[in-house]
Amino acid sequence: MIYFAQPHFLLLIFLIPLFFIFYRVARGIRRRRIAKFGDPGLVNRLTPNSSKRKGWVKLTLFSLAFLFFTIGMARPQIGAVLKKKEIKGSEIMVVLDVSNSMLAKDYSPNRLEKAKMALSRLVDGLKGDRIGLIIFAGESFVQLPITSDYVSAKIFLNSITTESVPVQGTAMGEAITTALRSFTSESENSRAVILITDGENHEDNPVEAAREASTVGARIFCIGVGSPEGKPIEIDGQLMKDSAGEIVMTRLDEKTLTEVAQAGGGIYVRAGNGDFGLNRITDAIKEMEDKEFESVVFEEFDEQYVYFFAIALFFLILEFLIGSTRSGKDFFRPVRGVSAILVFLTVSISMSAQDDKKEVRKGNSFFKNGQYSEAEVEYRRALDIDSLSMTAKYNLANALYRENRYEEAAAFLKGLGDSLVCVSPSMASDVYHNAANVALNQKDYQSAVDLYKKSLRLSPDNFDTKSNLAYAQKMLEQQQNQNQQNQQNQQNQQDQQDQQNQQDQQDQQDKQNQQDKQNQQDQQDKQNKDQNQGQNKEKNQDKDRDSQEPKISQETARQMLEAIKDKEKETKEKVAKEKAEQSKRKKKDKNW
Repeated sequence: MIYFAQPHFLLLIFLIPLFFIFYRVARGIRRRRIAKFGDPGLVNRLTPNSSKRKGWVKLTLFSLAFLFFTIGMARPQIGAVLKKKEIKGSEIMVVLDVSNSMLAKDYSPNRLEKAKMALSRLVDGLKGDRIGLIIFAGESFVQLPITSDYVSAKIFLNSITTESVPVQGTAMGEAITTALRSFTSESENSRAVILITDGENHEDNPVEAAREASTVGARIFCIGVGSPEGKPIEIDGQLMKDSAGEIVMTRLDEKTLTEVAQAGGGIYVRAGNGDFGLNRITDAIKEMEDKEFESVVFEEFDEQYVYFFAIALFFLILEFLIGSTRSGKDFFRPVRGVSAILVFLTVSISMSAQDDKKEVRKGNSFFKNGQYSEAEVEYRRALDIDSLSMTAKYNLANALYRENRYEEAAAFLKGLGDSLVCVSPSMASDVYHNAANVALNQKDYQSAVDLYKKSLRLSPDNFDTKSNLAYAQKMLEQQQNQNQQNQQNQQNQQDQQDQQNQQDQQDQQDKQNQQDKQNQQDQQDKQNKDQNQGQNKEKNQDKDRDSQEPKISQETARQMLEAIKDKEKETKEKVAKEKAEQSKRKKKDKNW
């Protein structure tokens, strides 16, 4: 299907019928003027070289030239040039500790944020490698499957907190095992695991897991985060304490991490405040065997305007060669003058139509080198030349996204995918994918899900889009559940308030009734006071005479003994139950 980059020029085609009407009117005016000077038949005999038919032929050739010239100015484009290239690299699975101990402030602002900033710089420097992300604490989860979509990787990375894993603790061995299951089958002998943690393992054997990794062609690289002397853990302005009430001091366990790295055939690096240690590890990864991963990259539309300009030029030259008279004398100089102008314009437009492509290429060069600000300038220049250039808009949106200017990027991507669906489904799929990434970053999960689905309809086999869609759906479900929970909490609070109000009213009524009863009782007691004084005095005297130390019967003593035995048995059962419960919670006692 043909797409026109500048379709407004097609409106000039409507001028072609006017050319014939104008020529017809001009010939009629010419005949009337000749008739004023003499007999038209006599004039025709006096001008035997005049040709009526050639005038129409020349006009038809000129109109055809104008038609193809106009189509060329509209810049017809067919499909898109898609360049397949083989990308060589390794598969890198980043395993990040998100336990509470990563909130310690050995670094600024804390261990976790320092690690995230370093990983963000790592992603910016990747070329050809695939990357995945696993987060772990007491359990481990695949946050991002193996992908070459670095933009998505940074989005997933920025969303990580210590609350991303519900079960606290530190299970390094399980995290390494999860990483091994996440590699693709085609990456054998080109697998790297970057384990970022403080090394305080509470639950399993990470060294054994590292040995298993080396048997399947994966190398374990460890980055120790923290200080050997230890730091307290601050959560919501309060220092974390253990079950004994002591302040928790989380320390870097370099011994364990060194053993893990050695067992996994990698190296151990201690993170510093300046150099986080990733440079040494990436250098070691580059020495690994690279695998080839095929990817398809959109380049640009295939311009077709040159062919239409060539056809227009052919008809113009043909029109030049045909004279308006039988003897070759030219009586249609105005049309030939316009034809000469069009020939000049053809060359000029051909050159100017390439300007925006030149600016786009410059922008692409800056973009590949990570110079996003310079790329933005070139893409905007291209849009100044051709405001409808889809390529310039798409690439500009990507540059703005890399500069973290998400709202501006979304403005350029909005509606762009719909415009490209019929022209280039592959590029439209990429546009939808990137627009979904923007929505995901802005936590508009519903829009992200819809856009990822649109992208998958056009590219059903895109693994990166499928992975991002799964994550967006997960976050959307959490968001909906949170909203429902908030609504339920509000409803519960309202119900509790209503119940409290009803209870308060009932208590007030009961209090009033009790007061009334008390008043009646006081009156009755007052009336009977005099009558009961004598009797009460006599009873008190009898009570004094009979007051002796009470004796316990055998039956009462037996019942008391059985009650003591039952209490002792209940206490033993409670202690046994508590010990069993503590045994179950043994692994999760340390929630940092």
